Amino acid sequence: ARRRPNLTIETHAHVLRLELKGNRCTGITYRQNGREITVNALQDVILCAGAIQSPQILELSGIGRPDVLGKVGIAVKHRLDGVGENYIDHFATRLNWKLKNAITLNQMARGWRLGMAVFEYFTQRTGILTLGTGLVHGFVKSQAQMPTPDVQYFVVHASYANAAERILDKHPGMTIGVSQLRPKSKGSIHIQSADPQVMPAIRPNFLSVEEDRQSLIEGMKIARRIMQRPAMQAFVELETGPGIDVQTDEQWLEFAQRNGQTIYHPIATCRMGEDADAVVDSSLRVRGMTGLRVVDASVIPSMVSGNIQGAVMAVAERGADLILEAASLH
Repeated sequence: ARRRPNLTIETHAHVLRLELKGNRCTGITYRQNGREITVNALQDVILCAGAIQSPQILELSGIGRPDVLGKVGIAVKHRLDGVGENYIDHFATRLNWKLKNAITLNQMARGWRLGMAVFEYFTQRTGILTLGTGLVHGFVKSQAQMPTPDVQYFVVHASYANAAERILDKHPGMTIGVSQLRPKSKGSIHIQSADPQVMPAIRPNFLSVEEDRQSLIEGMKIARRIMQRPAMQAFVELETGPGIDVQTDEQWLEFAQRNGQTIYHPIATCRMGEDADAVVDSSLRVRGMTGLRVVDASVIPSMVSGNIQGAVMAVAERGADLILEAASLH
């Protein structure tokens, strides 16, 4: 694609704002090597900065909620109350076990074994350095009467005590990540400064809805029961996180709130729809404006039942079709 004559790629370029003329987007301005450069659009500007920075760019350009823009001194050029709202994400906790009769990544990523793994990767492009963060996946129902699973498992033969530091344990270990598939909790992502270099404020509001809390709690309980089955007991020495002392729903929830974190599936901050709070319509055009589309995860209106990569690629493919269709009419 880089060789196409109709494509120019600018790197080290930070988008400052969209250029607007009335209700039409006419181009963008970005900073590159200390210079501000404005590029004009003959047809559409296509915003693909993701669920965190697409709403940020819209707000920096004066598109969004008047109260949010007013706090940072940005004049409202086009009111859209849904910009930055409806943020949905997958939240996961991680249960850990100390193992026996097994060699896990905890040992394979240390000492001479790590040296061998590095050699294998550079000579064969195989081995532990090619592994993802989840090697076995499972989908379960937290309640038997549910029509489809509502919890996803990510299983890997590695463990760490602190999710922020991610330093592997020295003993053999494994982890089951537990995530509710279709969370109802919603947060927001809004600018907190008119300076484009200042990151927006992310308020996820994880587990603010009771349904989300119960789904995650039951999912963790089922994971524990799986590891207590006879087939697993030949390898399990003890549960290290949260630990067998955690038994009540209140204890499970406290563990989840203390140890859980995003698995980086943010969506819906420029939600697609036809209602008053939607940001883009079914053609991915920003509502009430011409010359501006959003084509990324931010337009997905509700969470899919799993990782979002496939859904994001589908949005991109559909967006490409819509853009080509519109271009053929000019």
